[in-house]
Amino acid sequence: MNAEAAIVEGTSKYLIENYGRLPMAVVRGQGALIWDVDGKEYVDLFPGFGAGGVCGHCHPKVVEAIKAQADALLSHGNLFTNAPQVDLAKRITENAFGGKVFYCHSGAEANEAALKLARLAAGEGRYKIISFNNCFHGRTMGGLSLTPEAFQKGFEPMLPGNVKVDMGDLDAVAAAIDAETAAVIIEPIQAEGGVNVPSIEFMRGLRKLCDDNSLLLICDEVWTSPARTGKWFAYQYFGIVPDVMTLAKAIGGGLPVGVCVAGANCADVLVPGTHGCTMGGNPLCAAAGAAAMKLIADENLLDRALAIGERVAEAITQAGADCVSEIRGKGALIGVQIDESRQAKDVMLKCMEKGLIVCIAKNNVLRLAPALTTADDVLDKGLDILIDVLKS
Repeated sequence: MNAEAAIVEGTSKYLIENYGRLPMAVVRGQGALIWDVDGKEYVDLFPGFGAGGVCGHCHPKVVEAIKAQADALLSHGNLFTNAPQVDLAKRITENAFGGKVFYCHSGAEANEAALKLARLAAGEGRYKIISFNNCFHGRTMGGLSLTPEAFQKGFEPMLPGNVKVDMGDLDAVAAAIDAETAAVIIEPIQAEGGVNVPSIEFMRGLRKLCDDNSLLLICDEVWTSPARTGKWFAYQYFGIVPDVMTLAKAIGGGLPVGVCVAGANCADVLVPGTHGCTMGGNPLCAAAGAAAMKLIADENLLDRALAIGERVAEAITQAGADCVSEIRGKGALIGVQIDESRQAKDVMLKCMEKGLIVCIAKNNVLRLAPALTTADDVLDKGLDILIDVLKS
């Protein structure tokens, strides 16, 4: 039995098999490249399932920050604070809409914090949350209640008061609002749902509906931020400001960080005793996140995200693969719509055989989210593989 087979067998023996893992064991990563246990190299255009979205694998500046913090302090209770927590929070809020942050570990946890905050801010009797078909807000019971029914099977009943409508339909949103509604939650770009981008008119109309009805507008930016779309935060494309924003994945520079950012109008409703997270704001993870945010500014990765998106779209369009019906997204969050002649999952698996990592999303969409530090030659190498598979 070779090394990879042994690890795969051990995974099956000792880990709960809830992920449907592919038979590949990864041992090393650098930038936009990873290597399996047998030494095979892959171009990774979906690093860390989004968690490596800014820096790629093991960026030297992030690794340096982690090593320095590991030598100083790994963790402490949240009766205290630490410098990396403050540094990361400052970088987030100064590039967003101000406010304050709550730290946790994941996007699902950040959304749970946002839901609790929304109920407290709305007041007694207002508990309903409006979300959108094709959304994804996590697998905890609160997040799952907001997410489409396909993910809920076997876990019913969901939390009460969750209403789903079609993204883009302001009339449906208005009709769903009643005296018990507390908030509306939306992804500025639906990533898991197929890389679906709402219109500016819809997002502005949504903001107005929330204002007119004293509702909080929550933007779930777990996939879109920081910098992935070419803006620090994707809501900035629409000329609106949310009341609450949730972050995770790339915000941690590769380590687990979740963040709930609340504006000045609602941040202070989470008083001591209302919510908590033992390891939230862990100094090691916060230091990695702060290093990633600094890297974005120092290396102008906002513009790099736009350049990557343009390069990917141009290459796939010029290749003229018959199975591609649309390319959509913003910046380096890219959805390639595959028509009924092919299955996106088959394309993904064939790419992996040839040394390229991509992913899929709902409705037969191939999803790319390259690290913003990906060099053009490495990006082109990955695109050559992708185009070869799309045209084969």
